[in-house]
Amino acid sequence: MKVFAPFRLDAVNQCLWRHGDTGQEERILLTPKAFAVLTHLVEHAGRLVSQDELLEAVWPNTVVEPQSVKKHILDVRTALGDRPKNSLFIETIPKRGYRFIAPVSESTPSRPVVSGRPAQDTLVGRGGTLEVLHEMWQRGLNSERQIVFITGEPGIGKTALAEEFQRQVAVGERSVRIVQGQCIEGYGSKEAYGPMLDALGQLCRGPQAGPIIQILSTEAPTWLAQLPALLTREHRATLQREILGATRERMVREIVDALDSITAETALLLLFEDLHWVDDSTVDLISALARRRTPAKLMLLATCRPLHAEPAGHSLKGLIPDLMVHRLSREIALIPLSEAEVEEYLAVQSPAGHPPPGLSALVHRHSEGNPLFMVAALEHMAKRSLLTRVDGRWKLRVPLEQIEFEVPEDLRHMIEAQLEPFSAQEQSALELASIAGVAFAASVISALAPIDSHNVEDLYEELSRRHHIVKWAGTESLPDGSMTERYEFVHALYRQVLYDRQLPGRRARLHRQIGERLAVLYALRMEEVVPELAYHFEQAADWPRAVDYLQQAAQIAGRRYAHRQADALLARALELVSHLSGAQRAQAEPQLLVALAAHRAAAFDMRAIETYETLAARAADYGLIDIQARALLDLSYFSSLTSAERGLEAAQRAQRLSAEQGPAMRTRTRAICAFRRLSVSGWNTQDALEFRTGLAKLHKGQDSAALDFGQLEGSHIRFLSGEYREARRLAIEVRAKWLEAGTHPNLRIEYYRSDALALLPLVFLGEWGAAVGEFAAAMAEARKNVNENNILWLQAHQAWLHLHALDFMGVLAICRSALALLRDPALLAAPPPQLRRALICAGSASVAMGDYAHALEDFSAAASEMDCQTVFLDWYWRMPLAAGLTELWLAKGDGVRARLEAERLLDRALATEEHTWQGLAWEANARVALANRDHARARDCIAKGVFTIQGFEVPLAAWQVHATAARIDEEAGNLESARLHRDLSRATILRLANSLPEHEPLRKIFLSAPAVARVFG
Repeated sequence: MKVFAPFRLDAVNQCLWRHGDTGQEERILLTPKAFAVLTHLVEHAGRLVSQDELLEAVWPNTVVEPQSVKKHILDVRTALGDRPKNSLFIETIPKRGYRFIAPVSESTPSRPVVSGRPAQDTLVGRGGTLEVLHEMWQRGLNSERQIVFITGEPGIGKTALAEEFQRQVAVGERSVRIVQGQCIEGYGSKEAYGPMLDALGQLCRGPQAGPIIQILSTEAPTWLAQLPALLTREHRATLQREILGATRERMVREIVDALDSITAETALLLLFEDLHWVDDSTVDLISALARRRTPAKLMLLATCRPLHAEPAGHSLKGLIPDLMVHRLSREIALIPLSEAEVEEYLAVQSPAGHPPPGLSALVHRHSEGNPLFMVAALEHMAKRSLLTRVDGRWKLRVPLEQIEFEVPEDLRHMIEAQLEPFSAQEQSALELASIAGVAFAASVISALAPIDSHNVEDLYEELSRRHHIVKWAGTESLPDGSMTERYEFVHALYRQVLYDRQLPGRRARLHRQIGERLAVLYALRMEEVVPELAYHFEQAADWPRAVDYLQQAAQIAGRRYAHRQADALLARALELVSHLSGAQRAQAEPQLLVALAAHRAAAFDMRAIETYETLAARAADYGLIDIQARALLDLSYFSSLTSAERGLEAAQRAQRLSAEQGPAMRTRTRAICAFRRLSVSGWNTQDALEFRTGLAKLHKGQDSAALDFGQLEGSHIRFLSGEYREARRLAIEVRAKWLEAGTHPNLRIEYYRSDALALLPLVFLGEWGAAVGEFAAAMAEARKNVNENNILWLQAHQAWLHLHALDFMGVLAICRSALALLRDPALLAAPPPQLRRALICAGSASVAMGDYAHALEDFSAAASEMDCQTVFLDWYWRMPLAAGLTELWLAKGDGVRARLEAERLLDRALATEEHTWQGLAWEANARVALANRDHARARDCIAKGVFTIQGFEVPLAAWQVHATAARIDEEAGNLESARLHRDLSRATILRLANSLPEHEPLRKIFLSAPAVARVFG
């Protein structure tokens, strides 16, 4: 057993133990290789160990890069709390190797003694609070998840309490994981899930990383994708396919699932510091963790200032009270220390005797019980020789009355007084650090300081050793492989005082220099510092770079599916563009508005309408005609989902504007305008022809920018005119474009539209087996991604398949699910067409099930919606509505109403080029005529129906038209013609059924349906 105070190295059991101040020992975890490196150095203490020797000892017969030695030396130093400079344990001999310099002795192995509750002697007045925390920790160990907020004013001791509790847990538990994440002032709110990603990064390092990474790979791939350093290029590509179309909801669900698995056997203490600077996405995560009811050995401990001073929209203001009301969290509000507790602190600091009378009262009066102020006041007195501690006793050097006069009255002035004895160079270094933030890297500051980089590190090293202003926070590896020491202010108030004392012009200049330095240092890993760069350049009033990095931060938030945050970042960037020069603003503002509008449209956020209007107005101001026209066309589509009139008005504006465009863009704009008119006003041959002619012209001209924009509309036109195969081909091409590497289809509304247009033609083509398979795959992806809007799109079309397959119970199940979702107030935005389609399908199924009251209720609701406000493609869905009402009145024996609805259906169908609906309309009119005993009309209608479907691939209409034709011919005595029609109907039915696998339930349901059975009977 090797001992080097305060550590003990157990080579037999491969354990490293640290002896604490309280007499207890805690185990320090090291990777096997890092442990081997430490063991070799300790066993050869006092002499030089070269890199080659370490490579041979730790990696025998293996080819390893020398950089691996540096990495494991860094791991060992981190575990020991050692530093490259002024080292206590491992000395670096430049270009030669390393030497273990601490005294090493042999010790007899003994069993380490571990107490569950080590004593603490400097954290006074918090004993009861620590007891509460330990009680909650025990519940956590019993798989009762705990969410705890430690709140209180600055300096009240939130971090000190959290750190002491963390230390006690580490000492008292042999099997526990402890990680923490930091919310950063200034730019922390710009980085989605920042503290959680910090914590995950810690979990994914060290000897226990393997199982954690495997859990993330299996259960939380959206999170593993955010940790690229853990991935190979091949794994990254596979992962991107796996997380395709993911959403915020999926990301939150996955990390909650993963934390359940991570804590299944080993408890996890997760500490989030300074939650008042938290980002919205992390708030969503905390909410989900708190509301999860599954067992987990998890305790989330978060420190937070009181939120009364925060803006009204601060997301924590709503969350913490809500969790408290539902008893899903616990708040521990720290109060100031009492005079007796200040007395206790003074007594602990002078164990040889009682503090001087009146000292505790004076300190309490000045500090008002604030621990940070208390400590600062005592240091202030000591540095001015007003008070000393000799032989473990406090001694007054001057009367209390004089101390009373000389102690500053508030904490800010106290900190200023603490800084006075520092040299000019030390104060300058601290001021530079305050610009960087609460935490900072010496290598960043070295570029600003008027001394060389080595002296800068030495300076911060000395400050961290002698004073209580900054402390060492570890060694960091930079993208270029070099190492830098990190430090942090012991409290944010120190940083704030040092920051505020500098003139605005100096602060702005230093912010710019720090931003430029970070951009150089992290050129190879820019994503890690983008939010920080956005903050520094905004504070520097470097508006072009601030806007650029805010836009990049929004893109990163989008890749993390943090859409609210991306929205806020883009909105902030738009606020800053007013500071740009004319040319810069003309370039940046439209780009930002395009991104913001697309983002909002994909989320069905109605603010997209306002954003498109703003984009069109700004593009007009800058003379960007093509962008203005595109904005109006996008506005037209999105508006038409809620208002056909508004959509049509936007299209008309784009049409007028097209006169000012170049030939290709003019053709594109007018073609899309034709489609917009057709989609809201009804099928129009002239509009359809104008669109097709324009698209053909664009194809001929090979203008890709103009052509790409019309491809989805082209798919729509083909579908509406019954060209199902071509509609599907075009939709698949559009979808493939949005699935290209590096794109995020969940941010584009076109992705949902292309998905639907690729699936629905399969239903009309009678390729039901393929449709069932693709619907299942698409629905599984949508549910995995928790994409409720996409689920609604799919359910509307899936119900349509089941309706034509005569699976009426299945239709009702699908529609009930969709209607429940559509009526859920938690779904903030869903396009009205989905509600209407679900009602129409549900009503049609209810008719077939004999539930006429519910059918009429659903049909009436859909008709009322359409009459109140026409929206996108309402004219098309009025055909199935009329068809459903025809069946309802036929079933109820109301021939007059049945004929009225059947004729309405026919008028609407004949106004289109859609032969499926035309065939179904003639067939419905023929059956209504039969029911009304108008046999001549029945024969005329069915003859026209047969003629309509000839030469067209319309199996949904064909089997029904031929079945009704066979019935009419049979009743008229035309048996041969009846046989021919019945054979054609049977063949079509079998084609539909045989497109489904034998084991598919839908096949049996379809073949056993009464309408089908009559054809075969």
